[in-house]
Amino acid sequence: MPTVLNARASIGCGHGGTVQLSAGQSTFTAGGAAVLVAGDLDGGPVSGCLTVPTPGGTVKCTAVVSVAGGTAATLTVGGRPVLLDTVSGQTNGNPPGVLVVTAPGQTKLRAR
Repeated sequence: MPTVLNARASIGCGHGGTVQLSAGQSTFTAGGAAVLVAGDLDGGPVSGCLTVPTPGGTVKCTAVVSVAGGTAATLTVGGRPVLLDTVSGQTNGNPPGVLVVTAPGQTKLRAR
């Protein structure tokens, strides 16, 4: 069963960058931090992308531009499904970065 993500999760762009997380709710926590819900990654800033920019070519990732899947069907907070470590998405870099969850931020709460 997938692990629920919290605001201490580690999510990257696939090029070594880090998505700066901000939980859209504060009432439900796991592992000492607010649980992330659907919409929390949308437009999230990315820092530290290692893509080397070139004129008219590659561009560093600076934001999350799409998020797909990775939401719980059985656990919601304020009517929004919680995010799971199976979430996927892309950033605005060129080539686009693929979201990579390297740590969920907590290990006890799981959901389907």
